[in-house]
Parts: sequence; structure tokens; C-alpha cells
Amino acid sequence: MPKSVPPRFVLILWLVADRLLRVIYHTRPLRADDSGIIRFNLRHYKGLTRVLNDGSKVKTGDTIMELHLNNAWFKRRRKLNLGASQSPREFLGCFAQDLHLLAQQIASGMFGNITALHGVTLLHVAARRLGFQVDELPDTLWKKGARFYMAGLMQVYHLRGDEVSGLREKPWELKEVWFSRAALLTRYGPRHL
Repeated sequence: MPKSVPPRFVLILWLVADRLLRVIYHTRPLRADDSGIIRFNLRHYKGLTRVLNDGSKVKTGDTIMELHLNNAWFKRRRKLNLGASQSPREFLGCFAQDLHLLAQQIASGMFGNITALHGVTLLHVAARRLGFQVDELPDTLWKKGARFYMAGLMQVYHLRGDEVSGLREKPWELKEVWFSRAALLTRYGPRHL
């Protein structure tokens, strides 16, 4: 077993860590009833100016929305015995529905002047299909720790565990994803409902 996947007996700690990180980062649900797949927090960008693929710029101090998966969504689906937590098609469809809602909310000014959406994920192939720009992350200790943590979450919530080949045999790569405000509104904005 690769060192990048936590052993099953310690995964109970991931549930505690997941709750703690939601509090620390003030993540909140996109949908008021927390039924969606997206959770988020707002923050100010602290890096160097970044030019996204569509030409949009993210500058130091700009407000960006950090996206997080709503792990409770996967847990509810599993309890209801629904296969969406394993089905890429259903997962992508639910995420796209939330992106439509998010685009509506951003267009209405609900979150102020958001410059871009941002996240780090092991599910970058799915993110690319949804329209996100996918970038490599530098090989740092933070990246290794975040990858280890996210691989554990995927096991806990059965997104990709022993039953599905790949995670243990060939570790997934952690990547950074971006979606500019303009690109989000073009692809998922109110006129595309």
C-alpha cells in the first residue's frame, strides 16, 4: 500500500479533522438547506497576480471563493443507498446544478465582487469537464499532506476506496483548479438555465 493513503483504522480521525477544518475555514453551504454538493468560504487572494486561461486576472487582495466538497452530501447519498457518490455522471450533474445556482447568486451580487473560484482537488479530471482551469501545484510538503488528507476523506466517504481500483495502486495527483467570474457566468450564468 502506498504511503500516500492512510490506513483504514485511523480514518475515524478524518471525520474529526473534517469538522474542525470546516469551523476553522468558516465553510458554509451553497444551498441554505445544505443539500448541495458545494460548500465554500470567501477569502482574499494573497499570491502574485495570476492570469487565468480566459485572460482574467486575480490580483493580491481580490476576493476569491474557495470551493469545498460537501462531504455530508456523499454521506446522505450513501445512507439513502444512492449511487451518485460512485457515479461520475451523477456527481458531475449535481456539481453542474450547484454551479448554475452559484452563477445566479454571483450575478445577483450576493457575494460582492468575487474575482474567481478556486480549489485544490484530487478530482481534477471531473473539474476540467465542468470547465475549471486545472494547474499543477509545486511539489511541497503542504501538497503531500493535503493529498494524504484528501485521499483519507475519499476513503471515509467512499468516493474511491478499496472497491474501486486505482487510488491505492496509483496515487492521484493533487491539483489546483480555477474558474474566473467571467468564465463561470458565461458557462453557467442565468441565461444558461
